[in-house]
Formats: sequence, structure tokens, C-alpha cells
Amino acid sequence: MYQKLVENIPFICFAISGYLLFFFNSWELRVSAAMFYGIGCIILVSRSAVGRLDRKSKKKVIHQLPEVLYEYLPYWYGATAIFLVLITDNPFLQFIAFILIIIAVRNLICRHNNRTKPPSMF
Repeated sequence: MYQKLVENIPFICFAISGYLLFFFNSWELRVSAAMFYGIGCIILVSRSAVGRLDRKSKKKVIHQLPEVLYEYLPYWYGATAIFLVLITDNPFLQFIAFILIIIAVRNLICRHNNRTKPPSMF
């Protein structure tokens, strides 16, 4: 029971964040929602760094961004998408939000697959 609770803490934080964001309209609760979202992101990125199997791989992934920015980028995409959906009724901006969510989910799935598989010879 305890293990399942600990594993789900980031998702509980995301759920609390969503609840505060969608059901209340005060700036204090929006700040609280942002804090819960940030806590969930930090926990997930920290767990990913600890459990990575590709850390010792000889293949170096080259990206142009600093490591911290690279790690949190999908979460920023998701937060920006949610913010766009909440503040606008413009179909174009809502479409941009939809695209950002797709990119964020794709990046997270690819990272998970790359980091949980043992390094290969190729």
C-alpha cells in the first residue's frame, strides 16, 4: 500500500493541480496549482535521473539545450498548453495547445523508452 502511494505522488500532485486550476478562479489558488504541478514535475524528473539505464551508455545524445531545461521541457509544453486552453476561446490557439500536448506526450514516451531499455551495441 505504502509503495503504491509513494509511486503515485507526482500524479496526485498533478490531479490536485488540475482540480485547483479548473474549479477555482483566484490567483492564490492558481499559484498553488502551479506549485503542485512543479512539485510533480520535480519528483518525476528526479526519479527519471535515478532510474536511468542509459546513463552509462557510451552513446552520447547531443542536444543544444542545458540539461535542466531539456529535462523539464515536456512539462513546460504541457503547462503552456493548459494555460492556453484556459485563457482563450480562439480556435487557432487551442489548436497550438493541442499540438503542444502531443509533443509533450511524445517526448515523455520516447524518453521513458530510451531510459528504461538497457544500452544496446548499436
